[in-house]
Amino acid sequence: MRTGQAGTVRRRWATIVLAVALGVVFPLAPVLADEGELVWGAAAPLTGIYAQAAALGLPGIEAYIAYLNATGGINGRTVRLVIGDSGSMPEQALAVFKRIMAEEENVVAFYGDSTTFAKLVAPELNERYKVLMGGTSLATELADPVSYPYQFMAGPTDADMIGILLEFIAQESGMDGAAPRVALFYSNLDFGRGPIAAAKERAAQLGIDIVAEIETAPADVDVAPEVLKLRRAQPDYVIFHGYVSAVWPEVMKQAVQSGVDAMFMGTFWAMEPLVVRQLGPLADRYMGVFPYRYYWEQAESETLRLMAQVTQAEYLPTYSLQTWFSAMIMHEVIKRTLDAGLELTGDNLKATLDAIQDWDTGGLIGVPVTFKNNSIPVGRIYRGNSATGLMDPVSDWIRLDD
Repeated sequence: MRTGQAGTVRRRWATIVLAVALGVVFPLAPVLADEGELVWGAAAPLTGIYAQAAALGLPGIEAYIAYLNATGGINGRTVRLVIGDSGSMPEQALAVFKRIMAEEENVVAFYGDSTTFAKLVAPELNERYKVLMGGTSLATELADPVSYPYQFMAGPTDADMIGILLEFIAQESGMDGAAPRVALFYSNLDFGRGPIAAAKERAAQLGIDIVAEIETAPADVDVAPEVLKLRRAQPDYVIFHGYVSAVWPEVMKQAVQSGVDAMFMGTFWAMEPLVVRQLGPLADRYMGVFPYRYYWEQAESETLRLMAQVTQAEYLPTYSLQTWFSAMIMHEVIKRTLDAGLELTGDNLKATLDAIQDWDTGGLIGVPVTFKNNSIPVGRIYRGNSATGLMDPVSDWIRLDD
């Protein structure tokens, strides 16, 4: 169900890599006691403005499923991934979901491509389809088990990520007694605005002064007027949210040139090292929250070593780490449900997920994790290193689930 050149290129890449990795590193395991394959659906932006994100992300979930099937499936049941092109449009993603649900049997899980899709699909997902659903979104509003009972996030919410940054700021700035000065710089999308109210509330609890709130479009912005606002506010820290690769790098460059003496920070979608490296020496003045270890931290993570064995990739981007981990979660939930002798209904699967406590992710996340309100409120602060091009950890794992 893939369309377009991006799907063809990705499919060829996956075929070549996995043929080597699975045939040499992981001899094919016999599939025993197969009671029928399990179908995982996905709506992905194979075309449209977010096609590059799909190209960077889908290899993670595809590689995990190929590895899973090559090593026996889930309790002897193979997994088949069915992908439809959302065209980077939420309404089209919803149509993909409905088509897959109508055409396929044994759909037990689905991976969505946006917050808007997660909200659009919720009424019918809750009332009719009732399958376990993950996706790219880390939106704060999805952390609501009543409104979104079948959905989960493969990491902390946007509000939790800013909360983790604020916790770090409070810890780092508590020595001299002066209240840290923070500017919140966010896009005018729901993506950007979503966690701002929670961020201001948490800042007040921690004794942090919010000295500026700046909102812009997510791209194609003349940032000079906004940089002037930062210069007037004189923050110690600037937290960007609601951007991926646009706006915030230019803000950083112009702000530093104009004399803003601040540390700049970002959340998950602006923590891709390939983007941070483009800052050059300014990478040393950029840090942010990341929910996983990076791909090069394989010495600390059995899961990352497995990724490297399976994909044979020199580098996997942050997007692929998220989709791989989402597949890990789906696998873990389905296996635990089957092991308990329960049917793979949405209610049983979500109850299994909600009961997960102190789960060892093989070091992908550096502490055992517990699901809370559809999410995993854990992260670590990393800082850019212009000399190596890497992101270096500068904090312990900070968890908000205690």
